[in-house]
Amino acid sequence: MYRKLLTKEFFKDNPYKKISAQRLVYSTLLYRGLENAADDVVLHTLSDERRENIAREKEIILAEKDPEIIFRLLRKNIEAVNRTVLINKALEFEAEILPMVAKKLVRNNHDTFIENAVRLLTWSKDDYTASLRERYSEFLSPYVQSVFCIVLGFRGSEDVIPWMMERFYEMKRRYPNENYDQGPLCALYELNARFYLS
Repeated sequence: MYRKLLTKEFFKDNPYKKISAQRLVYSTLLYRGLENAADDVVLHTLSDERRENIAREKEIILAEKDPEIIFRLLRKNIEAVNRTVLINKALEFEAEILPMVAKKLVRNNHDTFIENAVRLLTWSKDDYTASLRERYSEFLSPYVQSVFCIVLGFRGSEDVIPWMMERFYEMKRRYPNENYDQGPLCALYELNARFYLS
């Protein structure tokens, strides 16, 4: 329906930047198992003491039964190799945690929480993107707006494409010296792959 917007010329004129936070977030969401594989490699390079600390933290996360505590952990700087463990644990309580995540994301500017929230919103069974899209202009941070666009790339319907094009050009215009336009651009690449290349 919107194929004419996502032309070969558009993507030729707007390639990904080789390095950006948004591209990293997109790759993490696209290749979900890659993070686990990387964590396994990293673990083998760490000292015994560090591995023991990671193992203890992992046990605490896995044993936790209180969604409120899991939600609080999403805002903490836990060991990077335990991030997927935490996300999977949070998904066990998504009915309780996702409303809190969606509410907090609108007014948040904490990178760790934002990146955890993006994973949860993309991989959860329940889809909170429609209500968050309505609040897009309320997001405190242009970075949150940018990475939320990536979530919409994975979860949005085909009719989100014109809106996403507007976000791409808006961010490109408003933040010419930043990478915020890369979030909507990644979303457009994903929407194109989902609706027109499969």
